[in-house]
Amino acid sequence: MGGLLRFPNINNVVISGRLVRDVDIKHSSNGVTIARMCIAVSKYFRDEFGNFQEQASFVDIVAFNKQAQTCQESLKKGSPVLVEGELKTRTFTDPNQQNRKFTEIIADKVYPLEKDENFVSNFQQQQLNQNYPNQMNPTNQQNQQFPQNATTKQSEPESYQPYNADYVEANTENDVPF
Repeated sequence: MGGLLRFPNINNVVISGRLVRDVDIKHSSNGVTIARMCIAVSKYFRDEFGNFQEQASFVDIVAFNKQAQTCQESLKKGSPVLVEGELKTRTFTDPNQQNRKFTEIIADKVYPLEKDENFVSNFQQQQLNQNYPNQMNPTNQQNQQFPQNATTKQSEPESYQPYNADYVEANTENDVPF
């Protein structure tokens, strides 16, 4: 019997796009806040006549609790975002007794890609509470600053530049290196 093939099981997704509609918030029966969003991700290419074409894909995103509340308060239709999370497929039976599959991204982090001071402020506070829970509490919050050189699990939103919607990336057959 041959050797066992070992490989890592990785389910990480990083995607960016623009919100197709406003964030939809719901609350579950056990008190969990759920935000549902959909982003459009565009791909640009040249057709057989050399003209640029755009092809859009629509991706459903789900965020929970504080992340969901921050998204609902700060994002709106058309907002460019970068999402980090994991891919999840759900199955369910529709009213016609047909089995359906639904694939979505469960968001760990949602970063704005445009400058909105309210979102950046809320986002930084949320990151501080997640990454430094013992250092940031209401009793000593006014005396502490955001640690400038601290290592966090994720980058702060200032590291992302605003998305320039006029930029078109062309992928042609001649650009492929093989």
